[in-house]
Amino acid sequence: MDLRRLKTVFIIILIVIDALLAALLCHMIGQKREVKKETDSSVTAFLQRNMIFLAPDLELPESPEMSDCYLEKMSESNDDFVTKLLGGSYTASEDGGYISGSRSLHIGGAEFRYEDSKPTAPLSDMSAGTIEKLCRSELERLGIDSRSYKFNGINMGGNTIKAIFTVEYSGSVFFDSYLSFDISKDGICGISGKNLVSGISASGHSAKYFKISSILMDIVKNPLLDKNKQHTIVSIKHGYYIGQGSENYRNILAIPVWQIATDSGLILYYDARNGNYIDS
Repeated sequence: MDLRRLKTVFIIILIVIDALLAALLCHMIGQKREVKKETDSSVTAFLQRNMIFLAPDLELPESPEMSDCYLEKMSESNDDFVTKLLGGSYTASEDGGYISGSRSLHIGGAEFRYEDSKPTAPLSDMSAGTIEKLCRSELERLGIDSRSYKFNGINMGGNTIKAIFTVEYSGSVFFDSYLSFDISKDGICGISGKNLVSGISASGHSAKYFKISSILMDIVKNPLLDKNKQHTIVSIKHGYYIGQGSENYRNILAIPVWQIATDSGLILYYDARNGNYIDS
């Protein structure tokens, strides 16, 4: 057999091997889809027997692989934060708030709410781009690293516009860390937020999420779901959660979670590392 014919036979063998591998891969993918379909059907039927339904357009998501990450919270004292928002002259109120003229601030744990009934920095342009720039400038003035926050657009509401910012890492949102600005034609009239962040870093460890199908089989035991009423799950998302126990710490290992929302407005969090319910 000459060299040319040997090369031809070798190429044909390679083509046949590639075709077989492709067929095997397609078969494995099809098998995986079939198993998921059967599992989803079983979970759906089980939930329905317990008066819990999935919204018609809701599909059970696959378990992603997510990295553990550390979140660094702002470390300045309440007094420093109050001074930046209200200036050096303010009065502390009995309910734990602070007042200075038309401006007020209330801080409760990891949350805060600032209001100004008479803002004095009018805007001539109310476009999304201008509002984002204004908000990021305000964040920097307050000592908040705006790079940690993603601008999620604006919502119209009466005479004001709400600009929404969330914290994300590798495309996954931190469900209990956010900032929002209320803006009128006269300027910023309100700011609210929770768990202010100054930085995020990866831990170097990653793992697969606990399967959502297993969590849904356990959700029927959740005491917050009235067993005598029908419930519809309208949203299932994966992301990160900080939690109430982190209020006194600056560096926190964020918890990867599944967030499950119902039609009644109830939001449940489950630890994606072990499937345990997080009492928030």
